[in-house]
Amino acid sequence: MVREVLNSWKYYLSDKSNFNRLISTVFIFIIITFLFKEYLILVESWDHNLGVYNDPFFLKDPLDLSVPIFILTYGSILFFIIFHLNYPEKIVQLIQLAILVDLFRVISLFFVRLDAPEMIPLNDPILNHLIYESDPKTTLYNQHDLFFSGHTANLFIISILFKKNLLRNIFLFITFLTGVFLVLQKVHYSIDVIFAPFIALVIIYIHNKFFFNSSKKLLNS
Repeated sequence: MVREVLNSWKYYLSDKSNFNRLISTVFIFIIITFLFKEYLILVESWDHNLGVYNDPFFLKDPLDLSVPIFILTYGSILFFIIFHLNYPEKIVQLIQLAILVDLFRVISLFFVRLDAPEMIPLNDPILNHLIYESDPKTTLYNQHDLFFSGHTANLFIISILFKKNLLRNIFLFITFLTGVFLVLQKVHYSIDVIFAPFIALVIIYIHNKFFFNSSKKLLNS
């Protein structure tokens, strides 16, 4: 198994264009992650002129579902990576699509300035360490990282990247379940979650059109 994985990566990286794609993708991902973190600090300082959305799907009180959200999100990412260790191109695709998700969220957060609901902040040690900044006055992490849901978009993309229908359907269900949990915890409005898969499809289309060989479309690979 280990030898097969090493051989797959050796063969993939033996192509100079693949090597350059991997290096540039990882480099851009690191830069975008850093810039997105700084951007979210700016988002917190804006006037959120759209106010609080009266979400019909909100329960009276939010539920703390940080643990299952964490497990579903990072468990899905980890499973995807392990499952595709023999397919380096799939892992590179996932990183590229994650970059595009962040870029689309930069645009959407600029135009859709919703105020935050009375949420239970998501306790995510990875995001809180790498992306979010806590307010020194309230000690709370970013509250206005709302439209659209990055969790839902990224999990939906992971689902689509699976070739086998069974796995694709399982992870679509996980995407749906995570979206429901996000709404129940009120860290996202329902519209943040509902729009995320549609935006993810646009991102996949753009990736297919401009960033990936047309003979290897994601939906068919």
